[in-house]
Amino acid sequence: MIYKAKENERLDSIVYRHYGGLKHFELVLEINAKLGVKLKAGDRVILPEIKEKEEIKELKSLW
Repeated sequence: MIYKAKENERLDSIVYRHYGGLKHFELVLEINAKLGVKLKAGDRVILPEIKEKEEIKELKSLW
């Protein structure tokens, strides 16, 4: 997804709103390395689709 920033928006705020947290902030930062701390109106922010892997819990047995 491509997000067009508003004047003085911050990348961390965009990531938080889009993903519901900052867990993927470093990945988004790497992908958008050329962006500054405060974004300018119209800056394009790439927000990759991230599919969470379901944790498979191993069934433990006593026998």
